Amino acid sequence: MPSTEKVDLRGAAATLLMTLYMRRLDARSRRPILGDPWAEPVWDRIEHDVHGLWQFTGDVSTIVCRAAILDGWTREFLSAEPAGQVLHLGCGLDSRPLRVGVPSTCRWVDVDQPEVMEVRRRLYDLPDSIEQVAGSVTDDGWWSAVDPTLPTLVVAEGLFMYVPAEAVHATVDRVVSGTPAATLAFDAVAPWTVRASRWTPTFRAVGTEFRWSWNPAEFAHRHPSLTERDDISIYDEVSLREPRVWLRPLLSAAGHVPAMQDAMRLHRFTTG
Repeated sequence: MPSTEKVDLRGAAATLLMTLYMRRLDARSRRPILGDPWAEPVWDRIEHDVHGLWQFTGDVSTIVCRAAILDGWTREFLSAEPAGQVLHLGCGLDSRPLRVGVPSTCRWVDVDQPEVMEVRRRLYDLPDSIEQVAGSVTDDGWWSAVDPTLPTLVVAEGLFMYVPAEAVHATVDRVVSGTPAATLAFDAVAPWTVRASRWTPTFRAVGTEFRWSWNPAEFAHRHPSLTERDDISIYDEVSLREPRVWLRPLLSAAGHVPAMQDAMRLHRFTTG
């Protein structure tokens, strides 16, 4: 039997337990949205303090729907650019490179903070072709692992909202200027959620909060070379994918409330 791993993470890194917990609940359901087969065994190998994660059970469909959409966009990129490069930023304990079927011709680079990557290496048996790079997205050091000659997909799930605005824009600029063709796939939150995160009990328990919110006009001004391919409200998708059919009309109604419509959106941009 594999040994139990001790996880002691602080700040934004602790939120990776939230997403793993919700992927596990989805995988155990009768009709999963994502159906991550690695969530349960990885969760069982972690000795954890859940910090009231049960409070997030109502967000399960939202979080796994977000992951499913980003998985789909990743598969599209891998199909179009099998010899390309994927930068999986803030990878946490996500099994995405196992879920999407990375071809051996693709460069896949997982990036997260050193303490996260240490745990990730012990919990996942990833192919040798998956590179594991320790570093914060706001640091310069890990960029040496990026091949500047390859078309590149950046996947940033549940990451940018925890990063200062200037660091988000600097990351986008670096990818755009440092690769011949770039695709960016990420989620972003509305400004009101940043304020709300400061008072959310579970966020306060793990010592983190949102720091960046989506402003479409500002993003377009800062990154004029990018073209938006997709802009999806997570509530619109959840109302279609929620396995509890009786709940879909309620989710659809909530999604028509302007504040909820923009609470979390998924974006895909490309250069050119």
